[in-house]
This record gives sequence, structure tokens and C-alpha cells, in this order.
Amino acid sequence: MQKLLSQIVVFSTALLLAIPATSQTATHAPDGRSFERIQSITILPKPGAPFSATVVTEWTRLLEDGTTTTIRNHRTIARDGNGRIFEERRFFTPTGDKQETMLTSLEYSDPARREFYSCKPTTHICMVYPFNAPATAPPTPTTPVQFPNGAGGITHEDLGRKSISDLDVIGSREITTINPGTNTGYARPEPTIKEFWYSPRLEINLIVKRFEPRGGAQSFTVQNINLTPPDPKLFEPPTGYRIIRTDIQ
Repeated sequence: MQKLLSQIVVFSTALLLAIPATSQTATHAPDGRSFERIQSITILPKPGAPFSATVVTEWTRLLEDGTTTTIRNHRTIARDGNGRIFEERRFFTPTGDKQETMLTSLEYSDPARREFYSCKPTTHICMVYPFNAPATAPPTPTTPVQFPNGAGGITHEDLGRKSISDLDVIGSREITTINPGTNTGYARPEPTIKEFWYSPRLEINLIVKRFEPRGGAQSFTVQNINLTPPDPKLFEPPTGYRIIRTDIQ
């Protein structure tokens, strides 16, 4: 094995020496990068409705060869009686619903101070932005919507009521259809289906399911709901992090 490793090192060194020096000159400007982020449960700074819970996310994606792949994660969310919000963000893995995955950020929203902290464990930096979210959700339109030029529309369905974790929830389904035609560029109807189970007490969706013909399926489930006021320390950004305040208004 040691002999084989030595041969590999010698070969690699010779290969590097054989590359002309001019090849190290940049042939284009630095490239950007793209990434996908999935937006799950939205938490508004509603006062007087404290809770803590776990959000379990499952994301089934369609691949170019027609197969699918499913990745998951679970993360902690919380809100105190003053409307302050804490959320974890974590990486996805195939077993992320059962195993804890790496943290990508810790987020803190404070409606009284109108500040939003996004803290990165990898850099120990907290970026601070203005926070101006409404305390309660606006009414959701339920009347059908038609897009211009026959491009499609949005319809809504009432799914009734039920109980989840001893909380009353209201179910609804939203279907957005893009019709085929020259105005849309689609060869056949493309329906996007969203299902919601909403808790009026907490003013959050306890279950969200989405299906997009070209993007796959997403599901978000709020579990382990505890209505006891969380520990106040949970809503304090980590100590020892560098704080960078933005001037974005």
C-alpha cells in the first residue's frame, strides 16, 4: 500500500509539473453560485401565544432522469409571550427526520426592538436586519382567481376542521393551474397543489403539503408542540459572536 501511495504522489507531482505555466492565468471572472432554499412554516410575532415545537420537513425532488430523491430534516422553533421568535435552520439528509443534522443558522426575531438576527455557527457572525413583520396574518382570499389571457387560475377548497395535538385546525387546499398555450409555454396543464392545516390559536400552519409538477413534493409537520412559555434564554443571540448591523431599511 505504501509503495502504491508513493507511486501516486510521484505521478501527481509529474502531472502538475507538466502543465504549462500559462494555464494558471484566469480565463474568466469569478463565478457565482446558486443554491436552493426551502421555505417552510412561517411564524408571525403574535403576542400572548407562546409555544415551542419541532418542524419535520420532507422534500421529494424530481431528478432529470425521471427518478426521485427524498431528503429530510427536523428543527426547533419557538415563540414567547411577547412575540419574540427563535428558529433553527439545518441541512437535509435522507435520515434527517430521525437524526439531527448540522446547523446552518440560528435566527432571532424581536418585534419590540424591530431586529432580526441571523447567526452562523460556522463563522460565529450574527447579521442584524430590520424586522417589521405584522403580528397577525391577513385574511386569506378564497374566491377563484383568473390569470390574464386564459393563462390559468387559482381555486380554493374547504377541507373542514379537525384536531392536531389538542389544537383545533382549519383545513384548506389551494390549486394553481397553468394552462397550455403560447402565452404560458406549457404543453399541458400544470397544477400546483398546496394543502394547509391552520391553527387559529397559534396563527401558524401545523401541516403544509405542496406538490409542483416540475419541482416535486414538500411536506412540513409541526410536532412536539408545547404551549408552556419557553425559556427566555432561547430568544437571546449566542454570546461571543461578532455582530454586524446592516443599514438596510
